[in-house]
Parts: sequence; C-alpha cells; structure tokens
Amino acid sequence: MKNYINQTLLLLLLLILFLTGLAWVPENLAIGEFRLRKMDIFADIRRASDVMPFVKDSTQPDTAGWYAADTILPAVLPDSVGPLPPVDSSLFGKILEDYTPDQQGLARFFTAVDSIRHGQTVRVAWYGDSFVEGDILVGDLRDTLQTLWGGQGVGFVPVTSEVAQFKRTLKHQFQGWTTYSVVKKLENRPVYGINGYAYQPEPEAKIHYEGASYFRHTAQWTQFRFFYSAEQSLSFVWQQQDGMPQNDTLSAAPGRIRAWKWTANYPGTTAFAVRFPQTEGLMLYGASLENGPGFYLDNFSIRGNSGGPLKLLRPDIMRQFDRFQHYNLIVLQVGLNAVTNSLNNIKWYQAELDRTFAHLRACFPDKPILIVSVGDRANKNGTELATMRGVPAIVAMQRDLSRKHGFLFYDLFHGMGGPGSMVQLAHHKPRYANLDYTHLTHEGGKVMGALFAQLFLEEKAKRSPKSEVVSPKS
Repeated sequence: MKNYINQTLLLLLLLILFLTGLAWVPENLAIGEFRLRKMDIFADIRRASDVMPFVKDSTQPDTAGWYAADTILPAVLPDSVGPLPPVDSSLFGKILEDYTPDQQGLARFFTAVDSIRHGQTVRVAWYGDSFVEGDILVGDLRDTLQTLWGGQGVGFVPVTSEVAQFKRTLKHQFQGWTTYSVVKKLENRPVYGINGYAYQPEPEAKIHYEGASYFRHTAQWTQFRFFYSAEQSLSFVWQQQDGMPQNDTLSAAPGRIRAWKWTANYPGTTAFAVRFPQTEGLMLYGASLENGPGFYLDNFSIRGNSGGPLKLLRPDIMRQFDRFQHYNLIVLQVGLNAVTNSLNNIKWYQAELDRTFAHLRACFPDKPILIVSVGDRANKNGTELATMRGVPAIVAMQRDLSRKHGFLFYDLFHGMGGPGSMVQLAHHKPRYANLDYTHLTHEGGKVMGALFAQLFLEEKAKRSPKSEVVSPKS
C-alpha cells in the first residue's frame, strides 16, 4: 500500500498557512455580495493573562474621555445636563453619586434604615434586567444587609418565573398560569403589577413557595401576602407547611389592587401554597414572604428589559402598590440590552431613558431613585476579547440623565473594574462570569453583592458619624 503521509502533512501545513493568512484579511472585506468576517484561529486559546486584570480599587479613567479620546463613539451628550456638576472621575465606581436637588437622597434612605431599630421596615425595589436574574447579586446583597440591619424572608416573589430552577433563594413551583410582561408585545395589554408582570390563572391554578437554606435569611417567614385584583368575590384554598388545606374568600376589588395576608407566630413556616378553583375576573401580581420588621430588597428583574418598557407601568397602580409596600428606595439597573459592538450613536437610547426616568418619578414621587449604570460587557473586537464600544458611552449618558432628573447614581462599569473587567471575571477561578461575557455566575454575584453592601455601609457611615463601617461577611 502506498504511503500518503507526506502528502497529508503537506496538505495540513498548507491549511494552517491558509487559516493563519485569513487573520490578516481586513474585517468586513466585501467580495461581491459576500462580506468576510475577521478570523483568528488562535483567539480562543489565548491566555487569561492577556486581558486587563480585575482591579476594583485602582483609579479609573474618566468615562467620557475614554470613549471620546479613543474615537469609540461620537460625543453626543452635552457637557452639563443638571444643576449639579459630575463628581471627580477618580471617584467613579467608588461612591454613590447624589444628584438629588438637596443632595440628601442618601441621607433620607439611611434615616429610614436607622428606624429599623425602632421596629420599622425598610424596602428597596430593584428594577433590573437579566444581569440580576435569579437573584444573582441581589440575593447576596439582601442576605448581607439583613444580617446587619435585620429582617428575614426574600420579600417580593413572582407568581411564575423563567428561572425558578436556577434560583437559590427559594423553591418555587407553579401550574396553570398565563404570564404577561411589559417586554412582550401585545395588542390588548393587561394592567401590570409593580414588578412589570401580570398573572392570569386558569381554574385550579396553583403556586407553591418553599424556603431554601442557601442564604441565611430566606428559609422561613411569619407573614405571607399575595396581591390581586378581582371583579367578583372568589373562594380559594391555602395551605402552610404541613397544615391542613384551608378555604378563604377574596373580596371583590374591580380596578383596585388588594392584598390577602396570612400571619403566624415565630418561627413561622417554611412552605406555603395557594390554589384557585375559581378564577373568573381574577388577576394576580405576585406575593411577599417576610418575617417582621427589618430590611427587604425586592428583585423586579425582567429579561430583555432596556428600561423603556417600564413606561407601561401605570403611576396610579404603582401608588396603590406602594400603599402596601412603602418603598424607601427605587433602584433601576438596565443597559445590557442596548449595548452592541455596532452602536454608533446613543441618542435614541438617551431619549428612551429620559422618558423612562421621568415616568419613574411619576410612579414614585418623593422617593429616592438610584440609577445603577450598565456593567461591563465584552465580545470579540476583531480577534481580541474587549469591552463593547457602547458600554462607556451609555454609562456617561446614564450619569448625565441622573443629574438631569435629580437621581442617585452608581457607576457599576468602573465599580467592577472598568474596561476588560468582564473578561477577567469570566477567566477567574472559580468563574465569576459566564463565557457570554455578559452575565455573572452565582459566585460572581457574591463578589458584586459584597461590593454593593460595602458601598452602602461606607455611605451610611459618612452620614452617621457615630456608626462604624462593618465589613460584610462573605
């Protein structure tokens, strides 16, 4: 038999030379109707040390200067939007920037926190996108602050969830529901609840919540509430832990938000279920699991939320919810769904968020509102992994809009390390971010949750001279 080993090796060598040569082909080179993409056969085996190190405490560059000087994007924002000047760029990501008119937004929030020792409850509503889906980051932040400030229970929970099996906060099962969301295009939209969802039950629809021990304060609760609207009185069945099923009636509340509540003595329950044999004219909007006074952080994450869909929340309905919840701080964290590598102008997104910010103020008048900027996001820029070109521009725009509307602002992009930080998080051992270079892992959520907890404690210490900064436990 003839030996073809030499021809095979020669063919392999020519193939390698050909693929290597493709790396020198200019990106987007057009050949007729075809457009070539940049290619590098060695890009996926580059060492993690080739990317920017994850350094949270170093002085970061001025965001606006970074994208304008490097001609990443045109500088489309005005130099000054609001009455207060921006903070020094060396503080980006290290402080909560207070652009409220009297610069007392944080002070009012921490005054509420101090009232917990007198038996009060403090609530934070966190509107986010998939970055905090499944209670990543938010769960660790909640757990740390409940350890320091009091409170037990996860707080607000949805009726259905796309990530129920992914959560470590609680065990969640449901059956027989139609879910409506502000991010879904519908001809006939229902009235949405405070988390941007509405849940319509079929006959015999059910929900089951069970505590989980991954976090220190979510295993049990003494109070269970669910929020609803009903065009007529309806009977339903509830059951706590190992107790017998009980019947109760929901009172009619056409066009109004009502709450049904169950309470128990300490230590409370670790599981609760409800079932709805009758459903005509009934809509649910979520539930809340709590245990007395303390701190509660409600996660209203919506996958695909760029911020704009929140304009579908009705201010009158939000105020009805707030009569039950009494929120002390509203957080908005969006931007991932607007970032792309082909983004050349952010004016459209600036206009969208401008309207959203004004709408949030109408929904939550007199509440401090904290804008958390988009974090780092990366993909291949040519042959290298790098921060997407739209990220720093959107951060700068979100800061300026926060100044315009008199909001609080936190620069998450620089807080997590600035350009290249998401790549480094994804290459960390253990992995702190997924290889989509967009989302955190549960381990990364611990890191970012601790960052936010330390940030809140340091800011509180500035406004409470007698208090000490307590390092959050990992």
